[in-house]
Amino acid sequence: MSEKLKETGNSQAGNISRRDLLKGIAITAGVVAAGTVVGVNPIGAAHAAGNCPGTTPKAEVQYQPHPKGKEQCSVCANFIAPKCCKVVAGSVAPAGYCIAFTPMPA
Repeated sequence: MSEKLKETGNSQAGNISRRDLLKGIAITAGVVAAGTVVGVNPIGAAHAAGNCPGTTPKAEVQYQPHPKGKEQCSVCANFIAPKCCKVVAGSVAPAGYCIAFTPMPA
């Protein structure tokens, strides 16, 4: 083991220094910020790959593929066009509805 590792108490088994952790956080924040500036949406990118972020089963939120009056996925704050939801697992129809419906802010 090197002298520096002995002095800091770190081992090669996976301990990480606070400095390295903060550097990693800063780099990650910079990458996310840069992606936002150039128009890359991490959630949209995941959706493009076929991975919708929602995890709640459709039955649990009483999802239906048709609207409930004027309430529908396409005007919900949780909807990610063209067919994903931040709440509901799997793809959803833009004209669908569930009890997790949250109107988009005006």
